[in-house]
Amino acid sequence: MSTQILLNIPDNVYSHAEQLAAKMQRDVSDLFLEVIVRSYAPFPVDSRRDTMNQEVAAYKGLHPQLIKSHLGQYVAITNGQLVDSDPDPIALLKRVRQNFPNQVVLRRKVETKDTPEIRVNHPRIYTQP
Repeated sequence: MSTQILLNIPDNVYSHAEQLAAKMQRDVSDLFLEVIVRSYAPFPVDSRRDTMNQEVAAYKGLHPQLIKSHLGQYVAITNGQLVDSDPDPIALLKRVRQNFPNQVVLRRKVETKDTPEIRVNHPRIYTQP
């Protein structure tokens, strides 16, 4: 099912789209439709995402104990259990891949907060009036 709509597209945008459609030997309306459809395509989600969310929940439950015993180290959690740890994340990764092939294993650095804080620095762009 589809719905037909009428769009007013700025001349400069239409001109660029028209040139691109000509190069691609496509109809300009098909080109716009493809762009719109692609912008609403679902983001791919790993089929094991629920399992990873369970491991994250297990990490949060274990976090108070992990702070006491593994603060600053990297830990590996699978099936809700701590299975390995190491101060070197690469060494831990190698062992996890060897010992738990094709299993969902959460690897995380134990810090004082159970959820890492993510900061994104970005420039602020202002236009002059």
